[in-house]
Amino acid sequence: SLDSKRLSRNIPLIYTLNAFWALMVILPVVVPFFQSRGLTMAQVFQLQSVFAFSLLVLEVPSGYFADVFGRKTSLLWACLFHGLGFTMLVHSSEFFYFVAAEVVMALAVSLMSGTDVSMIYDSQNALGSSKAPIKMVGRRVFYMQMGETLGGLIGGFLMVFSFQGPIWGQTVVAWLPCFVVLFLTEPPRSGLEGRSHSENFSLVLRTLFVESKLLRRIVLTSMVYGVATLIAVWGFQKYWQELSIPIEYFGYLWAMSNLTVALTGRFAHKIELLLGSSKTLILMCVLPVIGYLGVGFTGSVFGVIFCLCFQMSRGFNAVVIRDALNRRIGGELRATANSISSLGIRAIFVAVGPLFGHLIDVRGVRHSYEMMGWIYVGVFFLMVFPLLTHRQEFQGADEIRRSKNRV
Repeated sequence: SLDSKRLSRNIPLIYTLNAFWALMVILPVVVPFFQSRGLTMAQVFQLQSVFAFSLLVLEVPSGYFADVFGRKTSLLWACLFHGLGFTMLVHSSEFFYFVAAEVVMALAVSLMSGTDVSMIYDSQNALGSSKAPIKMVGRRVFYMQMGETLGGLIGGFLMVFSFQGPIWGQTVVAWLPCFVVLFLTEPPRSGLEGRSHSENFSLVLRTLFVESKLLRRIVLTSMVYGVATLIAVWGFQKYWQELSIPIEYFGYLWAMSNLTVALTGRFAHKIELLLGSSKTLILMCVLPVIGYLGVGFTGSVFGVIFCLCFQMSRGFNAVVIRDALNRRIGGELRATANSISSLGIRAIFVAVGPLFGHLIDVRGVRHSYEMMGWIYVGVFFLMVFPLLTHRQEFQGADEIRRSKNRV
C-alpha cells in the first residue's frame, strides 16, 4: 500500500538525515577555532557544559514533545534550530555570544535526540517487520559517523586554502538536514493522551529505575561510558597540538576517528552475535581505560591510535546498549526513555567537563587522561560486574536475536 511504501521510506531517510546532521566541516578545527577567538581550554569545556546543561533542561521535555506532537514535527524544529545555532556560532566573537549559540544548538540536539531512533522502531512496528531494529540503529550510527567523516575530509580540504574555510563552510552545510525532514512520514503508534503528563513521567522513571534492576544498570552504564568518550573526544585536538601535529592534518585525523565509530556501529550487532552480549559489554567498557591510559603514557604520534579506542566504545554504546534499552521499553515511552538516558550523560559532563578542561590547562593533556584512566578502572569494577550478574537474561536475548537474524 501507499502508506507502507511511505513508512518503509522513513528508514533510508533517517539515515540520510543523520548523515547530513553530522556533516560538520568545522569540527576538525573547532578547538583551534575557539582558541583563535581567545578562549582557554577551561572555557572550551565550560561552553560544552553550557551545551550539556541546556540539554539537561531540554532533553526530557523535548523527548516528551516528540511523543505527544509527533516525530516529524520534532525533527523539523530540530533541523531549523541546528542551522540557526551553527550560523550564530560562526559569527560569535565573545564568550556570551558563544553561550547563546550553544543553547540554540542544544535545543536542536534535544529535539533530535532519541526521536530519530524512535522513528525507526515505530516505523518497523507499524510495518509489522520481523527485521531486528538493532541492525537499523547500527546503520544509523554508521551513516551519522560517515557524515562526520566526510565533514572531516571536507574540513581538512578547506583548511588547505584558509583556516576560515571550514568555519564559513559550516554555515552552509548546517541547513541541509531541513530538506530531508520534509519527506518523512509520521508513523502511527499508541498515544500518551490517556494519562496526565506527571503520570507519564513517573511511569518512565519507574520503568527505568525502580521496576527492573537490569534496566537501571543498562541505563547507568550507558550514561557513565557515554561520558567517558564525550570528555575524551573534546581533548583530542589539544592532544594533537601537544604532539606537534600540523593543523592541516586535523581534518584527516578527525575523519579517521569518526570512521572508527562508523565501522564499529555498522558491525556492532554482528560482533555482539559473535561474542555474546556479556563479552561485548566488557569490550565496550575496557576500551576507554586502554584509551585514557594509552594517551596518558604516549608522547609520540603513535598516541593517536589510542584515540580510536574511545570511538570503538562509542560505536558499541550507540548500538548495543541503546538496543538493550529500546527492546525493553514500550513504544509510547520510547522517546522519553531515550532522552532520560542522554540526559544522564549530559548531567555527569556538566559536573566533570570543566574540571577536566581546567586540569588540561594546568597539568597538560597526558596527565589528565592518565588520571581519568585510573578512575575508569575503578568504575569498571563498580558498574560492569553488577551488570554481568544478569548474564542469563542476556543469553536469552542473544538466542532470540540469533533466530531473528536468520529470518
